[in-house]
Amino acid sequence: MKRLQAVRAVVVAAMAVAGGAGLVLPSAQYLVERLPPGVADPDLGLGLRLACALAMALAFALALAALQRHQDKPLAFACLPGIAVTGIAAQYLVLTLPRSAEMAPAARIEPASGAWVLLGVGLVLTVTGLVAGAASRRSSE
Repeated sequence: MKRLQAVRAVVVAAMAVAGGAGLVLPSAQYLVERLPPGVADPDLGLGLRLACALAMALAFALALAALQRHQDKPLAFACLPGIAVTGIAAQYLVLTLPRSAEMAPAARIEPASGAWVLLGVGLVLTVTGLVAGAASRRSSE
């Protein structure tokens, strides 16, 4: 049982690091010279990047707390940063990029690797947090 808890904590820590790497990757591919004047940059904004970075720091801290305490309870909260990052990435991929592509079709705006990494990290953090919460509840009963 402790082994699975350690594996979950390592997965959360690795996803937090991968999310940090995803934040430095571009989130949109586009032709800059084809953007009309006045159209906003289609890449993920600084505020959203900072929110994702804070969520990744929280997930990493939760993984460290779980490893130090040898409990799943801190990992159960990893679903919260996961939900935040998933929401930001999904909103960006579903709403922001298509709207930017409609405003500047000649720029050929497409999602880049950073957006997909953030979406994947958010989903993995959410699932891992939910699994850790279920394991924590099972062990307390």
